Amino acid sequence: MYRSPLLNKAIIPVLALGSLAYAVYATGVMRPRTASEPPLAAPPERAFSHAVAAVGLVEPVSELVAIAPRVPGWILAVHVAAGQTVKAGAPLFTLDSTDLNAEHALRVQAVHVSEAQLARLKALPRPEDIPIARAAVDEAKARLEDARSKFERAEAMADHRAVSDEERTQRRQAVAREEAAVAIRQAELDKLLAGAWQEDIAVADSQLSMARAAAARTQADIERLTTRAPMDAVILRLTARAGQYAPTGILEEPLVTLGSPGPLHIRADVNEQDVPRVMAGASAVAMVRGAATDRINLTYVRVEPQVTPKKALSGYAQERVDTRVMQVIFKVTSPDVSLLVGQQVDLFINNDGHATALAAQAWSR
Repeated sequence: MYRSPLLNKAIIPVLALGSLAYAVYATGVMRPRTASEPPLAAPPERAFSHAVAAVGLVEPVSELVAIAPRVPGWILAVHVAAGQTVKAGAPLFTLDSTDLNAEHALRVQAVHVSEAQLARLKALPRPEDIPIARAAVDEAKARLEDARSKFERAEAMADHRAVSDEERTQRRQAVAREEAAVAIRQAELDKLLAGAWQEDIAVADSQLSMARAAAARTQADIERLTTRAPMDAVILRLTARAGQYAPTGILEEPLVTLGSPGPLHIRADVNEQDVPRVMAGASAVAMVRGAATDRINLTYVRVEPQVTPKKALSGYAQERVDTRVMQVIFKVTSPDVSLLVGQQVDLFINNDGHATALAAQAWSR
């Protein structure tokens, strides 16, 4: 197809001018623009002219108490809920005790058997046995009289040749045997009337005590399966569930975490380079993250003398993870403050230079 050179000279410049105009427009509209945006929450501001900044964690006065069972087993029932206030000794959760219940029933039955054996010994002699023993004594005495009568008749004969020496000896021995038989029957009667031997009663009594102790031990083992609150506390966290296996020892995630009700403490991590600037008895102010305008007044409680690796990180890029910190405990004194255990706060500790350094105060106790 034939095109005029004049037409080509007109179209190409027009397209070039259109492309240039679009490039200028796209560059002005699509280029990134910078604009300052206000922060989501106001950053914390220094509360004192001379202050030491620190990061703190909210904790109860008793600190966090991690609960674990004394023996391992399967959880049968959980008796509390998170946020519930419990009294000291209140059950928290109970492990399965099927095998111990069966053993306890066996121990209790052994106690009943031992009690019956002791009662039987103390009830001796049986009234039915006494007439039988007396009759046996009377029978032995009758045989003795008969043997004596025969022996006396043989001795009384005028002619000793009427009874041989052998028969006379047999009758004498018969008398001796019957006398011994009477003595045996009489001794048996006396033994029966005396009742049980005191030593036998003592042995039976000891066996009863052992059976009761074994039953009490099994009952104690059953009681150990119920984990109870060691103090008046609030259930801060509950991970125990019915049917779950509960191991003993230090758990990575405790089954129940407790804390004392009442005022809260804040555990502040003071960086090791700031330790010399913190004074004993210094006041402090805390600010909850996200609400930096609300200041919480704190009073000094104590210091933990050991410097430990820092665990509560603030999240700042310039923060060193190998920093060691000294922990200072403060008490929340501001009324009507809404804080949660485990919440992280920013602290400013007053450093007016008129008190004893914490390091010296910690070692002087």
